[in-house]
Amino acid sequence: MNTKSFIISKKQMELDLVLAPYDLWATYAHVLMLLKQKIIKRGVARKIMLALHKIEWEVKAGSFKIDPNLGLHLTIEKKVIEKIGDDGYFMHTARSRNDQVATAEMLYLREKALSLLLKLLKLLKLLMEIAANNIETVMPGYTHMQPAKPTTFGQWCLSYFDMLMRVFDTLCYFYNKFDLCPLGAVESYGTSWPIDRNYSAKLLGFTNVWEIPQEAISSRGLVQLGYLSALKDFAIVMSKIAQDLILFNTFEYGMIGLGKDVASQMDRVTGSSVMPQKANPDVLELIRSVAPQVIGAQSTVANLLSGLPMGYNRDTREVKEYVENSFHKVSSGILSLIDVFATLIVKKERMLQLVYANYSLATDLADYMAQKTGLAYRKIYRLVGVLVREKKNQNRILSDLTTKEIISEGKSLGLIFTITDRELKQALDPFHAIEKRKHLGGSNPEIMKDTIKKRKLLWKKREEWVNNQLVRIKMAKKLTVTEVNKYVVRFQTTDTNTSLRGT
Repeated sequence: MNTKSFIISKKQMELDLVLAPYDLWATYAHVLMLLKQKIIKRGVARKIMLALHKIEWEVKAGSFKIDPNLGLHLTIEKKVIEKIGDDGYFMHTARSRNDQVATAEMLYLREKALSLLLKLLKLLKLLMEIAANNIETVMPGYTHMQPAKPTTFGQWCLSYFDMLMRVFDTLCYFYNKFDLCPLGAVESYGTSWPIDRNYSAKLLGFTNVWEIPQEAISSRGLVQLGYLSALKDFAIVMSKIAQDLILFNTFEYGMIGLGKDVASQMDRVTGSSVMPQKANPDVLELIRSVAPQVIGAQSTVANLLSGLPMGYNRDTREVKEYVENSFHKVSSGILSLIDVFATLIVKKERMLQLVYANYSLATDLADYMAQKTGLAYRKIYRLVGVLVREKKNQNRILSDLTTKEIISEGKSLGLIFTITDRELKQALDPFHAIEKRKHLGGSNPEIMKDTIKKRKLLWKKREEWVNNQLVRIKMAKKLTVTEVNKYVVRFQTTDTNTSLRGT
């Protein structure tokens, strides 16, 4: 067995290249801290930071290569030593590869999470706009995949808006939970060097230090598992949306249409190679496929971590592939859903036609009669159930029902009441049924308008939170550059070639 090939795989090196700018930032912060604490001399620190800056140029130019026998972090150290000699060895004082890697990964994951949330904000805004435009677009609702009660397409959009908003908050929870700087935890047990962990955390834009060294290093992988938990929730909600739209887009449902940029007849991707009539919802099927993949990734990572003892274990290296792929899949899925909704065709007439045809107004009829007559709902429920069964047997729709039939059937069940043609017509009017749902969260148009207004405020708060985090990270990078500039004149805060530029 070739043990070298087992140490650092090609995939690991690809992922490590992505981490390079974050490792460099963390290293700048560490060197600045060593200098501040008088652990290393000013001249040594300056040489190290100049070497790091040159390596940044190599990363940006694409000429930086990772030594597969060393990995990213030791490769950077080796290159620094090659550039400045033995002074480069001081760079790793009071630091282990364990807290070094953990810090770089957390800096990277922090920005991955914010990038995903920015995309989600665009999708949420689009859902709100579609909901506002479809407040009175009546459509059938389903339970058990059977017609249930009429609802509106606006409320369908708001339902998924709220689901995604909750997942938004779940990702924010893990973001805040792990807003901790592990730098200074060293291998797992801290150090005798007089380090200032708060200063390092400040330079890197963390709110707090990950205080207990053993816990910080032993939690490697748990950060990714937390993010995977949120990504799994994202994927499940996206899968539900995709499944709904796939069904609504079928010939039998015909309630929505997909834009030509998403599904086009005779297209080489979405069209059939044999059947000329096909415009397949490939993009929705691929979105639906994300959930089992992310669920599997979360399960795999949980299993990888479950048997590990306290302290660092190399098993955690394998975690990064699963979280990286899951972020990519969910992020791509959100962008695809934005494309789907941006070109979605809502077939309002077909939706209304189905409501009249599928008996979904039966419950609203029963509610109306129980409220009018004062009779127990369960008795009216039985009466309406019999009437629906008769209409189905006659291949007639519910709106064919007459007051005479209702009164007659009621008498046979021992129910005495009156109902006029006008009242029956109103009871079987889906728009009237929707209008009557005036409770909190109901589909009444005025209630819906108020609900959307509240959701816009919630959306705005989430947008402000994300922007505040991005500003905080940008200011931390700027602070690091400012500190470096005290010793390395070549650096400028506006230097677009440094990894410390604004996010």
